[in-house]
Amino acid sequence: MKIDYSISMTKANLYSIIFVLPVIFLGWIYYRIWGIEKIVETIQFIKTKYGVLFAVILLLLGIVIHELIHGYSWRAFSNKPKETIKFGINWKALSPYAHCTEPMNVVPYRLGCVMPAIVVGVLPYLAGLFSGNSALTLFGLFFIFAASGDFLILWSLRKVKHGNLVEDHPTNAGCFVYEKNSQSVD
Repeated sequence: MKIDYSISMTKANLYSIIFVLPVIFLGWIYYRIWGIEKIVETIQFIKTKYGVLFAVILLLLGIVIHELIHGYSWRAFSNKPKETIKFGINWKALSPYAHCTEPMNVVPYRLGCVMPAIVVGVLPYLAGLFSGNSALTLFGLFFIFAASGDFLILWSLRKVKHGNLVEDHPTNAGCFVYEKNSQSVD
């Protein structure tokens, strides 16, 4: 049975606002450990001409890396050929994307969804938190928030049984699930 587990990109962007709260909490943890001075210094640098340019380049590079991690993770974890992974931008929703054109098991799909949040979000955040580097912390926080659509997809798949096939939705955030039977695991 083919079930649609997707939502529109516009709706996904709206729902992502929910993920501001955990990001604020993680920022508060940094503040409690290191204080506000380092954050203010980083923000003052970003407000300079070169700081803005550096921040924009770094964020654009991070976005590209985020999508590449999706694609290469799906490919690595599901053994799909490289021709099945497509990259692009949904201009209507201003959302870059990585898309697998073939169904895969739900486990590698989930792994491919979460990997960018870990690699470009959580790891830089933790490195910044432990070192006191506010720029690294802010970069990590931005990309944890940027993964909010991925977290929505993971949440929607939480009851899907292992072994079911998942096919990326071609235009929406999410996927189709090919359930072997109609029961789900709680």
